[in-house]
Amino acid sequence: MRHFILLTVCCFATTEVQAHDLEENRANLVLRNQTHLSVTLYVNYAKALHRALLPNREYGAFLFIYSSMRPDDLKKELQRAQSKFEADIRILPKGASEGKAMRLTEWTWPDIKQVQATLQHQVMQVMVDGHVHEPPIEIHADAVSLQKVVAVTIRFPAEFEKVLVVSYSPNQVWVDPKTVSPEIRF
Repeated sequence: MRHFILLTVCCFATTEVQAHDLEENRANLVLRNQTHLSVTLYVNYAKALHRALLPNREYGAFLFIYSSMRPDDLKKELQRAQSKFEADIRILPKGASEGKAMRLTEWTWPDIKQVQATLQHQVMQVMVDGHVHEPPIEIHADAVSLQKVVAVTIRFPAEFEKVLVVSYSPNQVWVDPKTVSPEIRF
């Protein structure tokens, strides 16, 4: 018996462990050119849709209803939720009043086929083991300020629940192939 336990421990010790991406909702804010803010959201989209479109029904019921919708009907429902999400995301530059929020444009939402496939896949997961695993879906938008951005505050839709925000301003430098770059700091 001790040999079996030792063999089992050795097998697990040598098995490669795969890292998983963070499954929680998160947002990357990247300040470019001092006035352009790129926003990338990684959202548990199906759960946000459930909370926006059918909050009084169980999640499984939502999945069954929306995964089997005709594409035209699903598209209308997605547009309704996306309009709400867009209106509820507010980015305020430092010192600005609520009425001076940065306008988010150039939205890139997931394709309707991708959303329906995700919902259908989740229905299968619910039927097989009752557990749903959804990798976050990527959403993009841009905001441009008339003034230099030094700091912002952000508010997300309640349907997103908690969101981890990562923000940075990338440093860029051209490197000539005949020379060594200047020191690059992190």
